Amino acid sequence: QTDPQPTKALARGDTFRRTWDREHYEELARRKDLETEETPVNVIPRTPLKAREYSIDLSSKVGKKAVITTNTPLSQQGYYCEYCECVVKDSANFLDHINGKKHQRALGMSLRTERATVDQVRTRFETLTHASNHNIILIRL
Repeated sequence: QTDPQPTKALARGDTFRRTWDREHYEELARRKDLETEETPVNVIPRTPLKAREYSIDLSSKVGKKAVITTNTPLSQQGYYCEYCECVVKDSANFLDHINGKKHQRALGMSLRTERATVDQVRTRFETLTHASNHNIILIRL
């Protein structure tokens, strides 16, 4: 495969700008299109984003002080995420982490949500209006 060479427009004396071999680049584009059609793209299927099914204990470390040395295990140096194997120093950053892209991908989820049907929306409205009429507090975990 040869490198594309600009034609020598200066030799003709008509312009100072380079002119490129159009047929050469069209052939390269055709080859690239053929290669991309043949090679399948590895797509990892991910589930849509859904509500968390567990509670997060952020209040256990509130008001406590800890001395961290080089021998302190990672799980005691702040908030430890066992899925991503990372340590976050405070609760606000930990919440940002578990709601973030890197953590959701480690759980196998995409950041897209599932589209609700009309029936799902109606039943949700009915549940909420029933709860508000009867002064019931709905807690979703």
